[in-house]
Amino acid sequence: MTKRFAAVTAALCASLLVLAGCSSSGEKTARPGGDLVFARAADATTLLPPTTTQNEDIWTLQQVYETLTLNKPDGSGVEPGLATDWEESKDKMSWTFHLREGVKFHSGKTLDADDVVFSLNYARDQEDENNLWAAEFDPIKDVKKVDDHTVRIDLKQPWGPLPSYMALFAASIYPDDFGGHDAEYMAAHADGTGPFEVGRWNKGQSLELVKNPDYWQDGVPSLDSVTFNVVADDNTRRLQLQGGQADINQEPAPLSMSQLSRSQDINAQAFTSTKILYFNINNKEKGLDDPKLRRAMSYAVDRKSIVEVVYAGYAEPATSFISPGLAGHADKVDSSQFDMEKAKQLVKESDHPDGIDITIQIPSGVADRELLAQIAQQAWQDIGLTVHVQKLDDATLTTNRTNGDFQVQVSYATSDVSDTSQMINFLAVTDDSGVRSGYANPDVEKWAEQAVAEEDPEKQNQLYAQIQQQVADDAPIVPIAYQRALYGMSRDVVGFEPYVLGTYGLKETKLKH
Repeated sequence: MTKRFAAVTAALCASLLVLAGCSSSGEKTARPGGDLVFARAADATTLLPPTTTQNEDIWTLQQVYETLTLNKPDGSGVEPGLATDWEESKDKMSWTFHLREGVKFHSGKTLDADDVVFSLNYARDQEDENNLWAAEFDPIKDVKKVDDHTVRIDLKQPWGPLPSYMALFAASIYPDDFGGHDAEYMAAHADGTGPFEVGRWNKGQSLELVKNPDYWQDGVPSLDSVTFNVVADDNTRRLQLQGGQADINQEPAPLSMSQLSRSQDINAQAFTSTKILYFNINNKEKGLDDPKLRRAMSYAVDRKSIVEVVYAGYAEPATSFISPGLAGHADKVDSSQFDMEKAKQLVKESDHPDGIDITIQIPSGVADRELLAQIAQQAWQDIGLTVHVQKLDDATLTTNRTNGDFQVQVSYATSDVSDTSQMINFLAVTDDSGVRSGYANPDVEKWAEQAVAEEDPEKQNQLYAQIQQQVADDAPIVPIAYQRALYGMSRDVVGFEPYVLGTYGLKETKLKH
């Protein structure tokens, strides 16, 4: 809203108090309508959920597509989504889901069981090399239509967390046979049941979502549209928020949060999250295939100082790759400590006692990642490695990770489901999926399978602890910090609150106008 238009609106309200939404004080009120502008560092790369691990894709697609179950905002479990209820069979070898009736896709097709069967079979297709999440659904044996509004999922083994995995964005529901299209078409043309539809997409610049007028839930969304503008530089995003060109600044630099909080027009908030920052190491690269060298790199990182210097207190030092917000997190994992002497000794004991030459890839324009890389560069050079830092755009970073074309990247992850096993699968049972670290340990894989089948929480947590210690010993990645989700928002934004698992539901968001 321009200043001139705001002044005219205030004058009208003063003379016509009978108009709905106006107040005698001239104050803005939160009411339906409005166009929300998001400034974020990177663009979406695809509109086909299972083919991406990039958060900008995930957060966008979760406004457009829906799943059988939905994550609760506090991360404590799931609630009904496109399924109204579900039950496990007595022998624990199948789950039955009952579908919500009257739901329509953006194309106008009415949701039925055929759509769910097609979508879940697509999500678990491990022969499709573009499907990066298929392994997550490996316990599923078959997906069957019972009737038009009922689907049964048969299992290879009991799988208690299945309802949680049905909230994974990769389990999004599309029309049967993609509505007569193919995967390539769907990557550029979404057709979901969510509160927003894809409008214009100027790749590399902006992506617009528009209100779904036929959304199944009454009264939402409130907003007419949401536009994600690509603004790679931290400082430029901050200036756009302060200048009114953006309503929300996603992931402002931690060191800028205090500056943002001093503005009376801006709300700078840190939300509870499962977010973990880490160095992703390519375990297949010569030199980095040596666990002693990787473990030395872990011991050489002073996590406490990084949290204080880089993250301005908006994070905690990481002790494991499992964040404290997830069940089974282990506080005391050996090798998360800062110990330069032990790090130097491990380098001497490694297959490369004279060190190796490595490059850390980081996103351009992101201040905290650059500072983090510089600190690691100095630390790793102090233990005898030669370290370079390479700045790349987000699209190139994503492509390099997918293709295994990297040595070390600064990365972060949030859990996509409420069950801890998903983060284990993504970060530790990776091989050529997940974060593409190339790590594979048969013991970790065995314990992960046992943990999923274990019904006793105490025994399950013991297995999780074993996994966390083994991953720390092997150091396929180097966990750095558990960071809160940071956002800068105009005070005209109402009802925006990111979920603990990292995403956000824009259907609850309103604008004052």
